[in-house]
Amino acid sequence: MSEDHSVQGTLSLVYRLQTMDVEVFRLVADMQEAAEKIQVAVSRVADLEKLAMETSQEMASLESRRKQIDLELQDTERMLTEGKKRQKDLKHPRDIQAYLSEMEFRRDEKDRLEDEMIKNLEFQDQTKKRLAEIEAERSLEVEALELLRQEKEGEIREREAKLAALDREKVEVEQGFPQDLLKTYTRLKGSHRNGIVVARLMEGTCEACRMTLPPRTVTEVKKRQRIVTCQFCQRWLYLPDRGTEGEKVFQGSRVKGASPTP
Repeated sequence: MSEDHSVQGTLSLVYRLQTMDVEVFRLVADMQEAAEKIQVAVSRVADLEKLAMETSQEMASLESRRKQIDLELQDTERMLTEGKKRQKDLKHPRDIQAYLSEMEFRRDEKDRLEDEMIKNLEFQDQTKKRLAEIEAERSLEVEALELLRQEKEGEIREREAKLAALDREKVEVEQGFPQDLLKTYTRLKGSHRNGIVVARLMEGTCEACRMTLPPRTVTEVKKRQRIVTCQFCQRWLYLPDRGTEGEKVFQGSRVKGASPTP
């Protein structure tokens, strides 16, 4: 195999492997996004359930207070009735004055309790309506969550199947790599943004950084005698084959790689 084909074949394999790695990254990101959307919906339902429980507790507290007010009203009315019965037995002005003061206090207390009862019933009515609205919204959110879960879990399963297929394909492609080149690619993948190690040469421009390359660099890439790096982003420059030659390389041809230029 000529040196020209060796370098080009190596870059073809690296570019193919990189394409699969980028696809893996995208699939994983999509799966994470789907899982996050489900979690947001779950949190929303949980928040509404918590709000519904707090509102129910508020309703119970209002009802408990209503019953207490009712008992206090009964006691106040009883004391007013008993006081009226005692009125005819009072003779001394001081006792009469004390009686009148007590009756006035009881009547004020009754008015206060009746006002509180009215407000309590109004609050109960408002709280009941709010609880009904929360329950209705929660039901809608639960329904939406189930639909979202079905959709997103289906997407996740689909992407997991694609990831499994890509993993198998990557194993086959990596078999065409010299181990030193694979280690270099793996190291560079971790140091370059988005894991892009190889960039295509497109009309004199690096596909990755979009910078116009010097004519000498373009000429070196076209010679295909060694791996040339972009002087701006340090990625390996790759000139795609025309026709099907490159596709044959992608399908598992074993080639000897050349070391990248320093």
